[in-house]
Amino acid sequence: MTINILKKLGLFVIFITIFVVMTIIGAFLYATPQVPEIDSLKNVKLQTPMRIFSADGKLIGEFGDVRREPVTYEQIPDNFINALIATEDQRFYEHSGVDFKGLLRVLKVAATTGEFSEGASTLTMQTARNMFLTRDQRLKRKLIEMFLAVRMEQELTKEQILELYTNKVHFSHRAYGLAAASEVYYGKHLTELTLPEAAMMAGLLKGESAYNPISNPERALGRRNLVLSRMLDEEYIDEDMYQLAVETPLSAKKHAADLDVEAPYVAEMVRLDVINRFGRDIAYNHGLDIVTTIDSKHQNIANNALREGLLEYDRRHGYKGPEKQIDNFAGKETQELLQILDNTPVIADLEPAIVLDVHEQSIDVLGREGREITIEWEGLDWAAKFISDSRIGHKPKSAQEFATAGDLIRIMEIKEGTWHLSQIPEASAGFVSIRSKDGGITSLVGGFDYSTNKFNLVTQARRQPGSNIKPFIYGAAFSKGFTPASLVNDAPYVKVNNEIDEVWRPQNDNLKYNGPTRLRVGLKRSINTISTRLIDAIDPAYAEDFLVKIGLPDEHMDPYQSLALGTASFTPLEMATAYAVLANGGYQVEPYYIEKVTTSYGDILYQATPKVVCESCEQIRINNQIRNAKYKPEIRNYPELPLPDHKIAQEVIDPRDAFILYDMMKDVIHSGTATTQLKRRNSPLLQRNDLAGKTGTANDYKDAWFSGFNDKLVASAWMGFSDHRRSLGRYEYGGKAALPIWASFMEKALDGVPEQEIIQPPGVVSAKIDPETGKLAALGQQNAIFEYFRDDNVPSEISQKPTDFGKLYNSNESEEPSTRSESFNQENLDQEQLDQLINSIQDTPQEESSSEDKEQQEPEPESIF
Repeated sequence: MTINILKKLGLFVIFITIFVVMTIIGAFLYATPQVPEIDSLKNVKLQTPMRIFSADGKLIGEFGDVRREPVTYEQIPDNFINALIATEDQRFYEHSGVDFKGLLRVLKVAATTGEFSEGASTLTMQTARNMFLTRDQRLKRKLIEMFLAVRMEQELTKEQILELYTNKVHFSHRAYGLAAASEVYYGKHLTELTLPEAAMMAGLLKGESAYNPISNPERALGRRNLVLSRMLDEEYIDEDMYQLAVETPLSAKKHAADLDVEAPYVAEMVRLDVINRFGRDIAYNHGLDIVTTIDSKHQNIANNALREGLLEYDRRHGYKGPEKQIDNFAGKETQELLQILDNTPVIADLEPAIVLDVHEQSIDVLGREGREITIEWEGLDWAAKFISDSRIGHKPKSAQEFATAGDLIRIMEIKEGTWHLSQIPEASAGFVSIRSKDGGITSLVGGFDYSTNKFNLVTQARRQPGSNIKPFIYGAAFSKGFTPASLVNDAPYVKVNNEIDEVWRPQNDNLKYNGPTRLRVGLKRSINTISTRLIDAIDPAYAEDFLVKIGLPDEHMDPYQSLALGTASFTPLEMATAYAVLANGGYQVEPYYIEKVTTSYGDILYQATPKVVCESCEQIRINNQIRNAKYKPEIRNYPELPLPDHKIAQEVIDPRDAFILYDMMKDVIHSGTATTQLKRRNSPLLQRNDLAGKTGTANDYKDAWFSGFNDKLVASAWMGFSDHRRSLGRYEYGGKAALPIWASFMEKALDGVPEQEIIQPPGVVSAKIDPETGKLAALGQQNAIFEYFRDDNVPSEISQKPTDFGKLYNSNESEEPSTRSESFNQENLDQEQLDQLINSIQDTPQEESSSEDKEQQEPEPESIF
């Protein structure tokens, strides 16, 4: 009997063994063809976001469907690895991919319930699933997962498997991999994770939503402490470490990407550009690295300059009151007030605060994180009541005039521990700087704060440039034969359009007129009637063609006289690009901001090839043409151009005219419409002789501009209201509203940069002229000044002034000296007198033509745009 039972039992065991072996073989034959190639794991391409960098390697933006920063095994904290193994796979270092003890438990459950649980999933199996498979519980997927795990263990080390797992696993909030999760939940690098933070991250993997510390902090806390308990059981930590860790409160909260440079408008421009070039999937998920032309120093300076400029303007126009009054303030607990502050975003550098108490000349406020701050009178005394854009109330004498307990206000830290009352500006501004030689954008600020308004005022806002356009109207006139010494009548102007029965009467802003005025003075003082008569003389259609030639878009302007006063519509970037033509000597460059696009493996997908100013190229072409005419083709050996033709910026205006305009616009800085504001700032820019610029103010003070440059850097600042209808207020000229932004930027951007004036090109000469008539100065004339001319357009007449030499020119002394002149006649002079006259025309007296030497007798304008 016993023998029969043993035989039967033996046959049963054999049968079961054969069944199990056949099942395993069948499963292997079924699953093997569907197992992915394990070699692909050795060169795995993890889904990584696009990252955008400044030219000097600082991170300015990150976009993608996932946030991931792959790391090596050595970078993974030991605490996280230990927490992971203690919780998910205690036998990780012992099994070969499949934990058969755990598998038996799963089979038992499957036999009774018909479903497979995840209890037997080793870290290797989880890695296999994360890399190749889905999360469904079907037997087919489980079999493939097991065989793949075994193969992974054969091909990869335990450390490589842990590295793959840590980089691939999802931690919720689009964070894939521990490095990204550490940034999202704690705002720190993964190497800085503490023990309780590492345990929380390991515990979260049990259920991304159920144990998420942001959405489910209580369950996350319990799960974290369970992980710590498992670590204690597995002897990864001791009792003291455990107790300290479980007593640590949760500190996780959602953090944005940790950027090195604040340039969100640039980042968005790049994002759209890269998607347009390569498609959304490649842009977002293939780890592209984009290097921009942005200079991180310039960008940081520009951010501060624009915000300071807007806040300065805003303070001039008075305090508009608190953002709101807290309901039932007296009955609110501190924790409730802090909740209100937490729900109120920081905008730019302006933090929300709640007024707790108001004193005679100070206020006590509650700031974020429970800080109690006292703001003294020096941070409050600006808060006169806003009445309108052109009017404010009286200067306050006590804080009770404008503050009440329970006010939700904005405060700004001026320096450590010193706070001022502030408010969010209603006006808008944009600023951009570019390299003059190739158009590379070095900084761009499209608004006060990207989080509140994503509309890019530098590239998308078309505004009237006002007098900012005038240098180009003057440039068009120079190409028609006018010079800086040409006289144009500054007098009331009337234009009648009989077709539409309309009369146009442009006026000078100060309603003062000076009669015949040299163009240099007209540009320096930004005199409207001179610009209007100038465009009349050259024809508005010709002026429009000239503006198009330098790169301004034709579709946004019309050939009318009003074009001379800036009634077209251009963006700040377009204006900066146009000014680059003057800065680089007459060549058109195109603005660009993407320097290079590379893959995560360093392959270059795109490399910018901007057109570059090559001042020597034109002369080489001319010399080669001369040689072509002189020598036979077979003996040619000509110098080659240093750049290929497609990379050479084209000359669009005469370099001589560009230089003369630059010299005229230097006067704007040192004795023109920018001078008063620069003196008020005690600006170091007044000590430089290489800067030129122009103010601009549109009708009714709706737009304020300043654009300026030296030989390498061009910048344009604009300020106005976004609705196109609201005025900045009376007397808010470009020199008052926009210039401070430009000046603040240039002061810091050029700090330590050697002064380098634009070089006088061949074909430009200077001559002494009579400042009243614009004609060549008489010999010995005491008030004569130097002026630049094209060598083919030097005045031919000599002014007749009552000097020691006057009788040599004309015996009739009864005429007014300011109007008497005659053509130069060599026969009227002896050799000594002729030599003196020739000495008044010089090729390069640059040191004598600075703005300090010119127009010393010209009074400051009372009000100009």
